Amino acid sequence: MICLYLPTLNMFKTQCNGPSLMWTLDQMQRPCVFTIGHQMNNRSLFPSQDMPKAMSTWHCNVTLANDWKNFNVITTGETLPEKFQVKDDETVYHSFNSYPMPAATFALAIGDWSSTNMTALINTNIKENNMPSCVVYSPLCLHDQTIDQLCQYLPHCFEALYSTLGSYPLKHLTIFIAPACFDSLGMACPHLLILSQSLLCPDLSMMYRVAHELCHTWFGILTGPKDWTEEWLTEGVCCYLEDKVHGIAMKWNPYEYQSRCNLRSFMKYRLLLSEISNTPEHLQTLRPNADDSVQEPNFVKNGLDPEKTVIQVHYLKGFFLLRHLEQKAGSDHFLSALKIFTNQQLGHLFSSKDFLHFIFKQCPNLGKTGLTVDQVCKDWLDSSGLPQELDTMSSELCSPYIQDIYDQVASIKLSKSLNRSVGKKSKLSHNILSLQLIPEQQVLFLDLLVEDSVTLSSNDFKELREIFQISTANPEVQHSWCELVISQHATRWLDDVRTFLIHHQSMGVYLYGELMISEHSAFQKLAFDCFSKVEKFMPEGTLQTVKSMLFPS
Repeated sequence: MICLYLPTLNMFKTQCNGPSLMWTLDQMQRPCVFTIGHQMNNRSLFPSQDMPKAMSTWHCNVTLANDWKNFNVITTGETLPEKFQVKDDETVYHSFNSYPMPAATFALAIGDWSSTNMTALINTNIKENNMPSCVVYSPLCLHDQTIDQLCQYLPHCFEALYSTLGSYPLKHLTIFIAPACFDSLGMACPHLLILSQSLLCPDLSMMYRVAHELCHTWFGILTGPKDWTEEWLTEGVCCYLEDKVHGIAMKWNPYEYQSRCNLRSFMKYRLLLSEISNTPEHLQTLRPNADDSVQEPNFVKNGLDPEKTVIQVHYLKGFFLLRHLEQKAGSDHFLSALKIFTNQQLGHLFSSKDFLHFIFKQCPNLGKTGLTVDQVCKDWLDSSGLPQELDTMSSELCSPYIQDIYDQVASIKLSKSLNRSVGKKSKLSHNILSLQLIPEQQVLFLDLLVEDSVTLSSNDFKELREIFQISTANPEVQHSWCELVISQHATRWLDDVRTFLIHHQSMGVYLYGELMISEHSAFQKLAFDCFSKVEKFMPEGTLQTVKSMLFPS
């Protein structure tokens, strides 16, 4: 039973079948429950959420029966939940929040997990540099790698956050590795970070998403949009900041930082092109209530649209708008303005125009270019499709990391064409072994093989799988590998697709569609088999999206 107390409401109890709560099994096959409020706005858990300004303090009592009395209770309270026993067969955990927060930011998790106080493991010199006290919870089978990777990354990430945004505004942080059915790579809540197991990667290449979620502390938790439909103000801004923070945290030198950031921007541009071509026009605008901006909206538009939960247009267009403004304003001026804005806005809500007017005031170079707030709103926020400026920006995303991949794919295509004409077999390893590709390059390489329909032999697939070490690779690389396997009906590697769909459920949604479109019986059977294994624990939005692919009307 979960009881919540709000100053404006009487005590109420949740129902077990409310879609904001996910009752499931963790990676150790133990029962647990956690919130998936990022999709449903927690309405079945925490009522009165019609407007962002409807904020409240709260107290929460979680009562556990005897069977669960030793389980961990994680909430978004200011301190870790306090445990006290009411009866022999019941244990109560109490937590609270003394400052007003939007109800949609409340989160909860209960389960039998291992925990570690990260603060005790971190070097003292780094702790002094603005890292809050931190406790990590995860299933036992993932705990060692979770602690090892977060110990390597978090201290440097908080140093980077400090230099980019200022002092971390919360006193403590709980990090929780969610069950495999979690349908996002990460979700930030007050004092709590819920992360997917897909972020655990030995080379830390997926930790950029940790940087993204921590940036939400400033943009999304302690500040946020007046109108929830203007989510680019949180997701777009954090998408922009993640590369800044991650690059500093990874200690990239200036050349490596610029090259990698350009490569990541280029990958985002390619993804945005794909999103635009596959997303309904009404979901491509970043300020859908622009016509109603004179009065505050009192409803959530598309709040329960399952299609919206899997699109990234608001992330990507927001990212490129900020990159565009940074180029016009000058990087140092723009980042300084962003830092000042966060410090002044903590605890307040704002609109797109509030944000843009502030940035223009702080960055005089923006006005000198002839750019205006109204023009930015018209071209970037209120229109579907790609802004014209984005075409120019895309040509500026040059990087040797990018060119190397295009050269290699072109070389492979030429080699295969020549060898076919003389009846010889070519070896991929001659082309790519010497490059030591980083994960983003591997993704681009595999994606171009799919796009250019480069026909690969069975030996080619075997070589690629060994060179990229697919079984332990970055999950984004694994995803591109699965797309290549599906596109060429490479049935020998069907198990790689099966493993990905089971272990990286937040990333594999569209693979179901590709399996079905392949019109290959073995691949379609795989889609139905994997769905039958995970269907029971799929969140509602994901479930409906996958069903529409498997059972089109």
